[in-house]
Amino acid sequence: FQLHSSTGMYSVGLHPCYLDGCNENMIIVEQIATDPRVRAIGECGLDRFSTTPLEQQSEVFLKHITLAKRLRKPLIIHCVKAFDEVLQLLKAEQIDVPVIFHGYNKRVDIARRVLDEGYYLSFGRAILNFSSPAASVLKTLPADRFFLETDAASISIEEVYGKASEIRNTELDVLILQVQENFKRVFKHDD
Repeated sequence: FQLHSSTGMYSVGLHPCYLDGCNENMIIVEQIATDPRVRAIGECGLDRFSTTPLEQQSEVFLKHITLAKRLRKPLIIHCVKAFDEVLQLLKAEQIDVPVIFHGYNKRVDIARRVLDEGYYLSFGRAILNFSSPAASVLKTLPADRFFLETDAASISIEEVYGKASEIRNTELDVLILQVQENFKRVFKHDD
């Protein structure tokens, strides 16, 4: 829970699969989140495969939503088999900061619901499989609504960008510039 580097940008949050000591840890998250290097809150959300009860996950997720709104920082969502619940909570809490669903690999109809709410999708390893749901969604997604990631997978970000360029039938340089623009808009970053 410490930021050791004087450079770089971070997000901070409690993953729904690791909520032991969540009350004490949420206090620490709230303290760290005020650091200007922390550009987003999360990854947080709901995960039906977690051993933590969904009710407890929801309580912690609501705290993250409140924190993101208070600090005016984007919210990075981890969502596994709980899209209905996550979308309902975001709507009920009237989230008014950018929301990014990370590691997206679901059907087009779910992506449409997320996009209809004005949220963003982030893609990683799943797009390396050209027949994955993620690749199908990325192919037709508006250019200003996505990000790319590795999520600590044993792949390089260059591989992800290369495959995204191929899927979208877009020159790599054009894709890189688009993701940079998306980043600047969502994370209010001028570099």
